[in-house]
Amino acid sequence: MDNRVFIAQCDTYDNAKAAVDRVLHAFGGAAAILNGKKRVLVKPNLIMPRNPDAAATTHPAVVSAICAAFIEAGAEVTIIDSTGGPHSKAVLKMLYSKCGMEDAAKRSGAVLSYNTKSRTVSVPGGRVIQKVSLLAPVLEADLVISAAKAKTHSMMAMTGCMKNLFGCVPGMGKPILHGKYPNRPDFAGMLVDVCETVKPGFAILDGVWGMEGAGPTGGDPKHLRVIAGGFSPYTVDLAQCHLMGLRLDSVYTVAEAAKRGLAPDSPAQLEWLGDNPAPLRTNFLPAVKHKGDIVPTIKESCIGCGDCIRICPKKCMELKGKKAVIFAQNCIRCYCCHEFCPVKAVALE
Repeated sequence: MDNRVFIAQCDTYDNAKAAVDRVLHAFGGAAAILNGKKRVLVKPNLIMPRNPDAAATTHPAVVSAICAAFIEAGAEVTIIDSTGGPHSKAVLKMLYSKCGMEDAAKRSGAVLSYNTKSRTVSVPGGRVIQKVSLLAPVLEADLVISAAKAKTHSMMAMTGCMKNLFGCVPGMGKPILHGKYPNRPDFAGMLVDVCETVKPGFAILDGVWGMEGAGPTGGDPKHLRVIAGGFSPYTVDLAQCHLMGLRLDSVYTVAEAAKRGLAPDSPAQLEWLGDNPAPLRTNFLPAVKHKGDIVPTIKESCIGCGDCIRICPKKCMELKGKKAVIFAQNCIRCYCCHEFCPVKAVALE
C-alpha cells in the first residue's frame, strides 16, 4: 500500500501546470511513472457537457498539464471519457468541445479518443461483480491516469479518483449497474471492483475549484485551492475526503477501500507530502442531507427534455404535461435523474 499523497496549493488555474509538475516530480517525474510504458490514457471527469467554470468537470488546464508532462517524457497520450447516456462519436464531440478538452488536447499535443468500442472482461477477485464492460481504449492502454474532480455526490457522498473510473464503463452500461446495485455499500463495492480492474497507474485530483452541495452536477463551485496526487487513487481519495471536511464513514467508496486494506482508515496514517494541508482544509456542504433516503422531486423549471427518463435505471419516470414525473414507490434513490438534468430541475430536499 502506497500511502503517499502530494498536496500542491493552487489558487488559480493559471498555476495548474506548475502544481501538476510539482505533484509528478514528487514521485520521480512523468518518465519514472511511465517506467518504459508508451500508451497513456488520461481519464478526466466529464460527466456531462458543462463549461469548466461550473466546476462539474475536470478543468482543461489540469488535463492539459498532465498530458504535456507525459508527452514530454515520450508517451503517446489520449484523453477519453464516457457520459451516462449514449456513447457515440457525436456525443463525444459535444462533450469534448463543451468541457474544454479540444483546447486541452490542442495545447498539449494529446489525442481525443472517439473509439466507442468496449469489451466485457473478468474482474479477478471481484467482491461484488465478476464481469464488467469497459471501454476498449482503457483495456489497451499501458498506463491509465485518473484525473478526477473534487465534488460532493448525491449517492456516494463524494466523487474522487476512484469513482471517476466509473466513466470507463461505456454509456448506458452505467444506469444498468445502478439498477443492479441500488444498495449504496454494494454500489461502492462495485466501484472499487471497477477501479481494481482498470488499475490506474497514477491519480491526480483537480481541487482548485470543487463542487459542494447538490453534486456531482447541480452544486455550487467552492474554492479548495488544491491539486493533489499519488500512485494510489484510494489514498488520494482519503486525502480529498479530509480536505473537504467530509466524515469518512459517510463516503462509501473510501470506507470500502479501507475495509479491503487498499487505503488506511484514517488521514493520520497518510504520508502527506508537499504543502501543509491544514490551512487548505474546508467544509463542503453535502449533496444530500439525509444520507440518501429521500425521493427526488421535480421543480417547476423542468423543461420536459426527457433526459432523466432515459437515464433512470428502474424506468420509474415519465412525461406528463411536458413535465417529468417520478413514481416514488419504484425509486431506488440512485439520483441519476438529478445527476443528468441539464437545467438542475431535480431537487434532493
